[in-house]
Amino acid sequence: MDDEFCRERARAVRAIAEQADPFIKRRLLQLAHHYERRIRLSEGNKNEGDPDRKTPTESQMKSGRGDLA
Repeated sequence: MDDEFCRERARAVRAIAEQADPFIKRRLLQLAHHYERRIRLSEGNKNEGDPDRKTPTESQMKSGRGDLA
């Protein structure tokens, strides 16, 4: 899967999650996080050695807040 597909899928899943019940919303947000993680990993392979690139902390990853860029 390419990055653009993952970005679009994460956006769509987050939009659906806004209207879901709490249990389903949590699962959908986890799925969106999965897609975003794939993007970060893909970009990490492209930007390896980039000193300005920030990586999310473990607590941010668990809370779904890996958006440091």
